[in-house]
Amino acid sequence: MRIAITHDAWTWPKQARKAAVTLVVIIIVGVLVAAAAGHGRAALAAVATAVLTVAVEELFRAALRHWLRVV
Repeated sequence: MRIAITHDAWTWPKQARKAAVTLVVIIIVGVLVAAAAGHGRAALAAVATAVLTVAVEELFRAALRHWLRVV
């Protein structure tokens, strides 16, 4: 009988890795182009705001999932 692996150390599927790398490259190119045009600070502020928004959303989702499991 095969033993099921239950830990969280799984790798991303190949398509998800390619999509994530593509997204990061697009963001980097966009920030570089904005910096070359003189709008680097605004581009970095927009990227930072988006990253913080996603982080807060994920934290809220995890907390809600935990709360629903506990209650």
